[in-house]
Amino acid sequence: MRHRSRIASRRPPRRIGYAAALACVLTLVGAGCGSSEDALQQPTPSAVTSSTASSSTEPSPTASSSTSSPTDSDGRVGSDMLFNGADHWGGDVDVSCPAGKDVRIIVVRGTLENVGDGSLGELARMIDDRLGGRAAIDDLDYPASWEAGSEARGVNMLVKTLNAQAQACPDVKTVLLGYSQGAMVVGDALSAPDVRFNKDDGQRVSARALANIAAVELFGDPRFDGSADYGTGDYDRSVDGILGARGGDDLRALSGRIISYCNADDFACQLGGHGDAHGLYRSNGSFDDAAQYAVTRIHTALGE
Repeated sequence: MRHRSRIASRRPPRRIGYAAALACVLTLVGAGCGSSEDALQQPTPSAVTSSTASSSTEPSPTASSSTSSPTDSDGRVGSDMLFNGADHWGGDVDVSCPAGKDVRIIVVRGTLENVGDGSLGELARMIDDRLGGRAAIDDLDYPASWEAGSEARGVNMLVKTLNAQAQACPDVKTVLLGYSQGAMVVGDALSAPDVRFNKDDGQRVSARALANIAAVELFGDPRFDGSADYGTGDYDRSVDGILGARGGDDLRALSGRIISYCNADDFACQLGGHGDAHGLYRSNGSFDDAAQYAVTRIHTALGE
């Protein structure tokens, strides 16, 4: 039986297309310019554990009803949009070791996807199947909502989870899968606190936890860097994500273990794009490529 459980100054985009992207995001709740893969429809309450923030029923994914000012006082594109905002979290995380497994796959789902039923669950199962059933599959049970602070809550939970599990299970290798808001959570958690998009608890992933990571795979990252050497897809390299690019060195410690998928015209990772491309990773061959990428790096991490 497969194990699966729940766990709990940036440069601006290089192409000016913010108005179109913001218009798309603002209409997600009504017109569905995105894809059902990311549940980009009117936000509804999500079932989360008591240790996570309550989900938002606010009908708009932005904190402001005005679209006249695309940046905040710090000049950061989209900082008042969607799931952004500060969060501090003192909850507990699962520190149990998966019995009979030497790999743990942590799925960080996209906005409004249900825990255990996110689009990357299929990819996690593909990786486990190719490993012969050697992986435990866990879901980070963060809000994944439009609520302000959702992304920062995910960062707090993921950092604490990675550090605790590396301490308790030092021989278990980790694979991180993140989609959409979840991709932003993973990327920010693996970055230094001072370069993360939102204010959080300021904790770093420990050296032991970082060393235990075999592979990181991001899909449709709102902080996608079009010039990064770990990007893959048919995207425009002169265009960054809707929330601006990560710094070139933010994820340097994961070099050779990280890959970020971005489809051409994906509004999340290509500022000014359209929503349909955001939900095509499952069907355009990306999952097959990602599964092989992860398996190859897992074997390397395990010394096989």
